Parts: sequence; structure tokens; C-alpha cells
Amino acid sequence: MRGYIPTWSSLKEHNVPKWYDDAKLGIFIHWGPYSVPAWAPTTGELGEVPQGEWFENNPYAEWYLNSLRIKRSPTWKHHVEKYGKNFDYYKFVDMWKAEKWDPKEWVELFKKAGAKYVIPTTKHHDGFCLWPSKYTDFNAMNRGPKRDLIGELAKAVKDEGLKFGVYYSGALDWRFTKEPITTSEDIRFIIRPHTYEYSDYAYKQFEELIEKYKPDILWNDIGWPEKGREDLKYLFAHFYNKNPEGVVNDRWDVSHWDFKTPEYKQNYPEGIPSYKWELCRGLGFSFGYNQNESDKEVLSSEKLIYLLVEVVSKGGNLLLNVGPKADGTIPEIQRERLLTLGKWLEKNGEAIYDTTSWNMEKTETTDGTEVRFTRKDPNLYCILLGTPQYKELTLKSLRIDVKSVVTLMSTGEKLKHQVEGENTKIFFPRLPEEFCTTILKISPV
Repeated sequence: MRGYIPTWSSLKEHNVPKWYDDAKLGIFIHWGPYSVPAWAPTTGELGEVPQGEWFENNPYAEWYLNSLRIKRSPTWKHHVEKYGKNFDYYKFVDMWKAEKWDPKEWVELFKKAGAKYVIPTTKHHDGFCLWPSKYTDFNAMNRGPKRDLIGELAKAVKDEGLKFGVYYSGALDWRFTKEPITTSEDIRFIIRPHTYEYSDYAYKQFEELIEKYKPDILWNDIGWPEKGREDLKYLFAHFYNKNPEGVVNDRWDVSHWDFKTPEYKQNYPEGIPSYKWELCRGLGFSFGYNQNESDKEVLSSEKLIYLLVEVVSKGGNLLLNVGPKADGTIPEIQRERLLTLGKWLEKNGEAIYDTTSWNMEKTETTDGTEVRFTRKDPNLYCILLGTPQYKELTLKSLRIDVKSVVTLMSTGEKLKHQVEGENTKIFFPRLPEEFCTTILKISPV
């Protein structure tokens, strides 16, 4: 295979690799100095909170510094009360010790959860780098944990046979700007570092990450400095030539990308998209650890499983975020959700991994239970988001060939079925005893 050259037309020849399309579940990690205060109001999910209220009441704990700069915000009031009004955010850097962190323990948990790739934040909007970058002393080897956090995690991830990606905040670095972001227009046009100097800095750091850690995914956030956007074709070509099986996301402000990245309810696709996509979200309302989040704000195990099924049935991947505490431990409620998801995938992963979407997005049973579909030739999987309450179940608007074999995946039992007009009735010998979902595997004879 010939190498990619730094032109947009050459980069378009790059296809989404099978491993990424088949993976279905990745782990996102937001961990940094913001994990020390670990505080934000529990306002709600992105996409459900009115834009005019979002930034002042931002539930993202990793946005602590920006929220602190808004002098009337709940975060500012909390900060003044707890730390004092003259306590500078960047003092948290040296308070962050990661003293209980064990990267192998993290990766063992992620693998048990069923994840196939891991993407940590290497530099978030506060500008602190989690690796020993030669382009700044403001990094985790010199201050705070005094460890190469990205290097240690990359090794642990690859040792377990998982894919590794790097998140980088390309368009924002709050050390270069002082005004708070209060509107979405501020992010796009105003409160960004716009110099050639910063553009080169971000480019060099991404190149450094590629060389040092050989990632499989480049996950940029917020956008890219306008003065450096044409340079990105050189970065992408370099990355693809190093790793032809690598992928880049869509948050670069340029035309080239391998997959799109809706966040919570923002830009969530309708129907089944024609492109590859990946939903990113936290287990709660925040990405960074927020001590205010309780079981009430965190997705229940059932809702988490339903979300994964929905995303996969629409051809997407779920990039599920973990927000560790400052000491490097993962909050128990997050661990519990991950392990429950992993146990479900151990039993039902056949209907998730290596599948594609079908020609129908969803249907429902006559008693109102939602049904999602995935496909792995030659089999079709009907995933009921719930457990049948009766021994007879009718799937609406779904005609199953009378010769097809319908198997209850949890037991391997063959079920009788009959077509009734445009619907299909399924007969169970006994009521299924399953957690959260019932999956029917439909196979041709």
C-alpha cells in the first residue's frame, strides 16, 4: 500500500478500519488538576440545559477554571467559600498527587467492562499536560503526580491487547486566555488562542504524542486554531503512514474525519447515519469527577445497557467516560456500573461486537417494549429493552420468515413463531429470567 500524501484528496482514501467499527465500546478518561476540587453543580445533561444557562451553571467539573472565572456562578461561590477568593486554580496542580494510581488496575477494570479501546485526556482546556512534553514544563512529570501518566497508561492498555487513543484540547488552552467563555460563540470565535505560536505548539504536541505513544486514535476537542488548519493534512498523513489502521475524529474544523462525535444529546443522530459515529458521555452529567454526583445523577445499569444497545443498533460506538478521583481511584459507583455492563456483555456480546445496523432502526412489541436490531451475517438479533411478562410476545412490523430459526440467546432454546400479517408472534416455553434485556437470534435455515 502506498503512503498517504498531505492532501485532502489523498486523506479521503482512508477508510474506517474494521477494528474500530467492530469495537463498539471504548473508555474515555478525564483526569487532571480539576480532579482536586472535583466540584460542579448537577445541572443536567448537555443538550437538555438551555444554552443561556449552560456555562454559568456548567455541570462539567473539568470546566472548573472557566466556571470560576464567571464571578456569579455556583462554582465561583463554592470556590470562595472553600478556598478563598484569591486562591488560584493552578495551585491545584501541585495538590494533585495521584498517590493511589495503578494503571494496570484501571485497565483490568476497563477490560472487564468489555471495552476495546481507551482514550485519556492528555491535555484538557486548563493546559496541563499529562506527559513529559519537551514543549512545556507545565506537565505531570515536573509537577503534581511527577509521573508520565500517559506513558504508563499506554503501556498498560497495550499490554492487555486494547487499542489506545489520545485526547487533546486543540482550540482551547486557558493559560493563553483570561476571559471566561459564557456563550457557544465565545468558543468558536473569541475566547481562543489565535496566534501562530499557539497553533505550532498544539501541532508539535500532537506530533510528540504520535511519536512517543503510537496511538490508534487521535481525538481532538473543540476545534483547531484557524492559522494552523491547513497544517492538519500533514499531521493526518503522518499519522496514517505511521498507523494505517488509525482513526481521527471530527472536531478539527476541517473537512476530513473518520468518525463523528455527538456528546450527550448534542448532535445526536436521528435514524441510522450513513457515516461512522461515536457517542461520548459521562456516566453522570460530568466527565471529570464531580463529588456532588450521586446515584440520582448517574446512569442506572439498565439505562447504561439500553444506551449501548441503542447506539450500536444505529451503527455507532459508545465512548463511556470515567472520571477518577485525584488520588487515582475510580469512584465505586462508576466501578459498579462498569462491572455490571461487562457481565451483561459477557453473556450478550455476540449481539453487540462485530455487528452492523440493520435496515430497520427499531420496533416495539404490542405491550410497548422497545426492540432494537443488530446484524452479523447471516444472523439478525432482536434486542428487547426489557423482559417479556407473558409467554406470547408479538413483534410489531416485523415479518420473520417461517423457515427461520428463532433462538433465545440466554438459554439456546429454539422458540416457535408464527407470522400474523405484518407482525410476528414468538412463543416462550417459560418466561425468560434475564437482567434488563431479552435477545432473540434469528437465523436462516
